[in-house]
Amino acid sequence: MGIRKSYILVAFFLLLIALEAAIVQGQSNGNGNNNGNDGNKKPEEPKKPEEPKKPEEPKKPEEPKKPEKPKKPEKPETPQKPEKPKKPEKPEKPEKPEKPEKPEKPKKPKKPKKPYDETTDYDTLTPLASGQERAFCKAKSGCNFKTLTCPPECPERKPKKNKKNKGCFINCSSNCEATCKLRKPKCNGYGSLCYDPRFVGGDGVMFYFHGAKGGNFAIVSDENLHINAHFIGTRPQGRTRDFTWVQALSVMFDKHTLVIAANRVSHWDDNVDSLVLRWDGETINVPTDGAAEWSTNDEERQVVVERTDDANSVKVTVSELVELNIKVRPIGEEENKVHNYQIPADDAFAHLETQFKFLNPSDLIEGVLGKTYRPDYVSPVKRGVPMPMMGGEDKYQTPSLFSPLCKVCRFQGQSGFASNVGVAQI
Repeated sequence: MGIRKSYILVAFFLLLIALEAAIVQGQSNGNGNNNGNDGNKKPEEPKKPEEPKKPEEPKKPEEPKKPEKPKKPEKPETPQKPEKPKKPEKPEKPEKPEKPEKPEKPKKPKKPKKPYDETTDYDTLTPLASGQERAFCKAKSGCNFKTLTCPPECPERKPKKNKKNKGCFINCSSNCEATCKLRKPKCNGYGSLCYDPRFVGGDGVMFYFHGAKGGNFAIVSDENLHINAHFIGTRPQGRTRDFTWVQALSVMFDKHTLVIAANRVSHWDDNVDSLVLRWDGETINVPTDGAAEWSTNDEERQVVVERTDDANSVKVTVSELVELNIKVRPIGEEENKVHNYQIPADDAFAHLETQFKFLNPSDLIEGVLGKTYRPDYVSPVKRGVPMPMMGGEDKYQTPSLFSPLCKVCRFQGQSGFASNVGVAQI
């Protein structure tokens, strides 16, 4: 029975294939007529029936996955211990009020170091039997530890009996000598101020500075020293400028003022002292006998005024600052005629001849004369002419004899005066 059934199935299957082939052939014939092809072509052989595909083998059922091992339950986090409540902060103690600082006591200004001057660095020794004075040099020079003796022609450093004699000048610098010199101004020497004001500067160049009648001008102006000059003069009819001379000097330093002036006299007498000196406004008298000197010595420096003649001639020393050799002289009749000054008959026009020696000038020193001591100074005056003129009156003029103020003045101290009333009438 089973075999018969299989035959029937195969027959049925072949029948289906034949039907399918007949249908395909019919379709191909139809296509050939439509395209105009003749029917002489052999019909295409029927395609072999495709072999039935082998039924796919049933897939093996997938093996069931092994169940995953259950994860161990995580340990519960240990609960954090509650923070201990902070102790309340103690209230800060109120700060004690600061004690008011005691005002500092003002410090005393330090005294400036004294400038070293090897020239006078010596000790005086006992004079020889002849009266010649001696000095033992301590200067740091070739004269160190040497003894210098004054020459017989000038045995004393400060002649006392006859002030017209030369004095002994001891020099312990590299010169290392004791020499005889007149203690009077040399009008052709360095730092001199004489005549119708004629100057010789620190550079050795001679020049004139006329200023103005009744005017006051800064001759020297440095940080610790200021010197003014008061000019007197006359202008004859027909002249375009004044003839002028220096009648008074005002030396200002620290808080002091020393005035040296020529007294106004109608007729000149060599034996009458026409020199007037004032220290901080007070008139001072220099003795004519004994040491013939006046001095003051405060905490800052020593000031000495000594006579170098019986009358009208002195040497002024302000320690560590300046030395001045000063002489008072008139305009004589012959001089008046030669220069045609036309001096009035009742005025001798007594004036000062002065030679300055500056002991410690700065490199920026100013003034009509002072600036010529600068290391880089070059004189602007014309050389070789009879009267080489120096201008600058507007720069150096001061309000009074006792004022350290001008356009280029440098003085840093304080003057003790404020007026020059009556200077010309001293």
